[in-house]
Amino acid sequence: MLKEFLFDVCSNHFVSGFEHINGHILEKYFQPYTDSFEKDKLGSYIFKKSGPGNKKIMLAAHIDEIGLMITRILDGGFLSFTTVGGFNPATLVAQEVTIHGRKRVYGVIGIKPPHVTSEEERKKPHKIKDLFIDTGYSKEELEKLVKIGDIATLNRDPISLQGSLISAKAFDDRACVAVMLETAKELNKISHKSNIYFTATAQEETGTRGAKTSSYKINPDIGIVLDVGFGKTPDMPSDSPELGKGPILAYGGRLNPKLTRKFAEVCKKYNYPLQHEAMPAKTGTDTEALQVSREGIPCILLSIPLRYMHTSVETIDLYDVEITGKAIARFINELDNSDLEEILCF
Repeated sequence: MLKEFLFDVCSNHFVSGFEHINGHILEKYFQPYTDSFEKDKLGSYIFKKSGPGNKKIMLAAHIDEIGLMITRILDGGFLSFTTVGGFNPATLVAQEVTIHGRKRVYGVIGIKPPHVTSEEERKKPHKIKDLFIDTGYSKEELEKLVKIGDIATLNRDPISLQGSLISAKAFDDRACVAVMLETAKELNKISHKSNIYFTATAQEETGTRGAKTSSYKINPDIGIVLDVGFGKTPDMPSDSPELGKGPILAYGGRLNPKLTRKFAEVCKKYNYPLQHEAMPAKTGTDTEALQVSREGIPCILLSIPLRYMHTSVETIDLYDVEITGKAIARFINELDNSDLEEILCF
């Protein structure tokens, strides 16, 4: 089911600021395992699984993805564009795209052939302003279909690699939305006293905005932030986290030390694999918003190892998704049966 969910959600678009367009997909998968659903005013999706107690635990994984936005309609059916979130322009060359205008318009991003590119030009890095979407329409036809401000997304079907590895666009951070789904499923099997809020946050890629509003609305006692981390490849440092070896637990000043230690203890107790990383300051995740919401929310940060971040071929291991969801469910169960005040006090 996790693979089915990820292939479904990654085949559709949730560009930052436009997350509302395909929300029915999340409702379809989460509602069988949760009791209620609502959206906040910024577009984050909040699914609640009620418990008999009064404590609130919020899981946060952003649903938005990076994308493109049309800035000009040019002669010959070409479009200029800018980015919504962080792209390396080199990864956009030769990509197929869909422009979500009055109707869907398909295009390609090309560059000059090497035969007519000077040696000096070849040495220069690609810049967004020098790239164009070619639609094949005339300018007059295109103006009837597309307007400035329309979004565009890369066309890339999810694929299965060897073993339990899969590749797609937007696993950042839909891999962790899948973790929340696995946690919800596991909590149907084991007890929990707390009220659990599975929150697919909006606009993380453009400033953790959805995490700000949803955490203010929920006002949880504990935050479990989920995002992706940099998975090891041959050109990465040798001590980088590896795919298939479990989630990455972060340590740092913005993360509650006792909660972090408690999660590590739970993983050890139940033989769940765990990797570690140091984050002494900014985490670059929804943690920045949750930690300082209202009077402050004690947080932990877990990451799924991912290769090729912010490209259309992001790659993860389904095992990491599944095991992280199970570990979080056990963590919640252990917290419910512990002295929470003792854990949370410094």
